Amino acid sequence: MGLFKSAHALWPPTGWNQFASIGSATGRAVAKDTGTARIFGLHYQIDSVPLFNGGTKFFRHDFKIEGWEYSIPNDSSEYPVLSFSLLDRFDLELPRECFVMDIRSYGSFVPHTRRSAMRTVGAALFLVRQINQDQVPDLDRVLRIYRLHPSQIFQYRSDRPQASRSYQAAASSIPRQEILR
Repeated sequence: MGLFKSAHALWPPTGWNQFASIGSATGRAVAKDTGTARIFGLHYQIDSVPLFNGGTKFFRHDFKIEGWEYSIPNDSSEYPVLSFSLLDRFDLELPRECFVMDIRSYGSFVPHTRRSAMRTVGAALFLVRQINQDQVPDLDRVLRIYRLHPSQIFQYRSDRPQASRSYQAAASSIPRQEILR
């Protein structure tokens, strides 16, 4: 386990070893398109917030992946790509999707299901690895492959009742008010 120096949080999150390849709490990648005279890029940021459950300390890691674009006529835009919160797995018997919360794709809410939670983790890992390699992938294509594009969110509505029970059981054991500031 490493230590995110900016947040004094242990990394990778407990129970989430696939995040061990992320070595920094922030990163950015820039690309140029000379044909259209624009510069575009991606930026990610991971904020770790300590939480307490009784005497136990664990972390909530807020992932934000944002995109931006600038062009010669001074047109600029910044937009959210993917964001979610990931909790340390303080109870390893609960399914992983119970510890993924508040999923948003291009600023649109994504219903919480087992599939949407695991696809969000996969998409975030892919995008962060690409950013760390100074690559800027086609965001629409990536979100469509992981089925997280806002035009595909309707497909998670049928999963809702089944995933809702396990999520509600896990969410009831997560403290909401005990945030250290």
